[in-house]
Amino acid sequence: MVTKINPTLTNIGRSFVGKTVQAYTIDLAVNATDFSDTELGPLDSIQEVFSVLAKFATITMYSALRADAEDNDGQLFDVYFEGEFPVDSYDSVNAETLAAFLQTEVRALTAAGENDIDLQNATVIAMVGSPFYADFVPAA
Repeated sequence: MVTKINPTLTNIGRSFVGKTVQAYTIDLAVNATDFSDTELGPLDSIQEVFSVLAKFATITMYSALRADAEDNDGQLFDVYFEGEFPVDSYDSVNAETLAAFLQTEVRALTAAGENDIDLQNATVIAMVGSPFYADFVPAA
């Protein structure tokens, strides 16, 4: 007879897609839907932001643009990255350091898109609960 014991899970976010997923909120600090031709086209600022982010991580999904806490339309979106990033241990991922690095990269877009949008006030914040670890079960 074999006794099986289910492992005790740590109180961390989990990913069931086979990869660790990290989630960030990008605040553009401008309304990307409030221009004569918005900033959603293939040569516009939103695409430039995605291109910058994709240099460092695989984007698995992103949200629609939405209003910020002060009801400023078209400012925020969430982005989810696939993969492992600077990790100290499974209990301490350096998500804030990656957010700061990505923020610096996005802020460098000072004349983005066809309307020359200045993104030097943009922020990147790790979402609460991120990262979501892939199939992580601590050793007994």
